[in-house]
Amino acid sequence: MVLAHTYPPDVRIEKEVASLTKAGHTVTLLCRGEPGAPTRERADGMDIVRIEEGSLTAKTRRLTSAAVNLLANVHPLWVRKLDALVAETDADAIHVHDLPLVREGVIVGNRSGIPVVADLHENYPEALRLWREPHSVKTALDDPEFAVHWALKPVSRYKRIERRCVKAVDHVVTVTEEAATHYHHDCALSPFRSTVVSNTVNLDWFTGDETPVPGYEDEFVISYVGTFGVHRGLTTAVKALETIVTNVPNARLLLVGAGAEPYENELRELAARHGVTDRVTFTGWVDFADFPAYMAASDVCLVPHASTPHTNTTIPHKLFQYMAMAKPVIVTDLPPLARVVEDADAGRVVEAGDATALAEAACALAAAPDEATRLGKNGRDAVEHRYNWELEGEKLVAMYEGLLADE
Repeated sequence: MVLAHTYPPDVRIEKEVASLTKAGHTVTLLCRGEPGAPTRERADGMDIVRIEEGSLTAKTRRLTSAAVNLLANVHPLWVRKLDALVAETDADAIHVHDLPLVREGVIVGNRSGIPVVADLHENYPEALRLWREPHSVKTALDDPEFAVHWALKPVSRYKRIERRCVKAVDHVVTVTEEAATHYHHDCALSPFRSTVVSNTVNLDWFTGDETPVPGYEDEFVISYVGTFGVHRGLTTAVKALETIVTNVPNARLLLVGAGAEPYENELRELAARHGVTDRVTFTGWVDFADFPAYMAASDVCLVPHASTPHTNTTIPHKLFQYMAMAKPVIVTDLPPLARVVEDADAGRVVEAGDATALAEAACALAAAPDEATRLGKNGRDAVEHRYNWELEGEKLVAMYEGLLADE
């Protein structure tokens, strides 16, 4: 496996490795290092090899490779490291997580004569558009590396890279039917070369009977758990809180997680303008192991994503985690979210960006606790029988068995 970021944490990799090793495969992960992290270790059922960080030599190599990548769409450093690792482990396949390093995987796979799988968690070019959106011209002037990357690798260039990479790999794994349709229609990917392995929950991690984090016993808690960002729709949730508190005075919006400081500051300023500062709690970054305790303390859980080409083809782990905790959910009307929630009858679907609709849904659930309990139970039943990692992991294993049988 290849990951352009540091590890840990990465929930999807942990789940995939567990399924593959249970089926008898061995996994080695090549990932980016960080100062102080071991360059090699055995953890989470796999061998982890990290590209060295920290030293001046390592930094020079990384920056040189990044400069080549800006011009040629390939990281020589990653190609060399992956080449060596494939030879060392006598690998049977290369599994690349997300678009940025797929071409490197294809180069090494072609050279070694082994299949390459692109695990595309998101519509990367459209996600990149969202990540860049909060940055201003001032940011580009203050950060030359960011400015060069923005200028030389616009979204249009990433779209071309996406089309070429999807055609070049042996198989594409993605997280929703909507994403698969995007690759079929926009990248000319044959449906026979794609498998949907969704971001469902490992029920061993979310049993539904975890002890709630203390301090919220007398409040109606509406929570969001995860990373903050412009596409997460949290501004809609903060705006809705003013109306919610008018009808449910003990309501609290619990924002569990963190994100870019400017965006979090914007949320705090928005809460102040709407007079709900004392009804919003920002927990800061929370370890994944603590997620269930915060969800257990919640009465309703949110996925209020904005509607974008990125979010319309992805689905977050948190939806299935909420459902596993038997919590009623409020989600926006993005196709993947709405499809799951309506299928499970696990909550309410509201129009993206509509603070009034979100407030009405939350107030209705507060006024009807028996209905909220029913929806939560439906969600738990759905993850136990349809939306769980045991089933998704079987699809991943079956994909590999078929792919390697063809070799």
